[in-house]
Amino acid sequence: MKDPMKKIRVLIVDDSGVMRKILSDIIQQDEELEVIETAANGIEAIEKVASFRPHVITMDVNMPKMNGILAVEHIMKSYPTPIVMISSVTQYGAEVTLKALELGAVDFIAKPSGDISLDIESLREEIISKVKTASKIKVVRTVSKSVRSMRGSTRALKLNARHISKLYAPSPTEGVSVVAIGSSTGGPQALNVILSALPIYFPCPILIVQHMPEKFTKELAKQLDQRTALKVVEAQDGDKIKTGMVYIAPGSHHMKVTPTGIIRLSRGEKVNGYRPSVDVLMSSVSEVYGKKAVAVLLTGMGSDGAQGLYKIKQAQGKTLVQDEQTCTVFGMPKAAIELGGVDYIVPLPLIARRLMDLVRHGNFSESSVF
Repeated sequence: MKDPMKKIRVLIVDDSGVMRKILSDIIQQDEELEVIETAANGIEAIEKVASFRPHVITMDVNMPKMNGILAVEHIMKSYPTPIVMISSVTQYGAEVTLKALELGAVDFIAKPSGDISLDIESLREEIISKVKTASKIKVVRTVSKSVRSMRGSTRALKLNARHISKLYAPSPTEGVSVVAIGSSTGGPQALNVILSALPIYFPCPILIVQHMPEKFTKELAKQLDQRTALKVVEAQDGDKIKTGMVYIAPGSHHMKVTPTGIIRLSRGEKVNGYRPSVDVLMSSVSEVYGKKAVAVLLTGMGSDGAQGLYKIKQAQGKTLVQDEQTCTVFGMPKAAIELGGVDYIVPLPLIARRLMDLVRHGNFSESSVF
């Protein structure tokens, strides 16, 4: 455990000298942080992690000699350290950033204007906040497993699940009509665990708000779709909500539902600092579905979703949150618990099973309050 009197030691990895300087200046402005070293590529990063043992690493994606993805994979195998990715807001940037999260990086920051973003100073508060939060996250050593190999096996599992489900699909649920899920830091990994464990005959549509920028949510939907028997898409305005579908709110829009089962997207003002906002979705779900809704709040910073979850509980829907032990960041679930809007506190590996209990029986089939 770090001495509370000592500063958080940060290693900055970026092939641009300009970006290294800007990031260093931003981080050094905070009295709790210090930049102990910088590196221009993944090879230098690995060497300096071994030598200086930083508390947090900021990692660029595109670099010569060794890119950020390979560096993350090596560091998480040899010197597990919280890593915050710094990536461009492009489709490629989104794809490789999500790969880095899969390999063990804990969070990311999207550069506002390409690889060399001289205006990254506008993200000063976000950078400082995410570096501080990352320093508190306990990371574990990972075992190398290629993303391509994982995708191949899950694609086969998905096709098999769709075939088997035609033979074993249960009768439709009578009680629950929709599941709403909110997540932030650590959310992509948590969503992967939950959705990949649900069968194709899961009898309710699922609506998700994950705090991410544009392009990242589209890539997230694409990657999750490859790993679950359900169909995962980035929502579009006017989509008809259907069973067997998972809808992820686009990174630039709030998502609501209408009484006729239609998704509506809007570029309204940010709520709780976010667009999309979990509160916006869950408040809408509480009004339309009431007691026929199940709401889930997963890992994430801040309190977005706490009010919406509370509204669903007030409407007699069922609510559950991820437990502290399995959260990357316990902020959002903790806020919901403190507000009094939570029926069940559940470890991540059990959430999919508990959702099946709720949509089948309207309650957990065994004692599930942790």
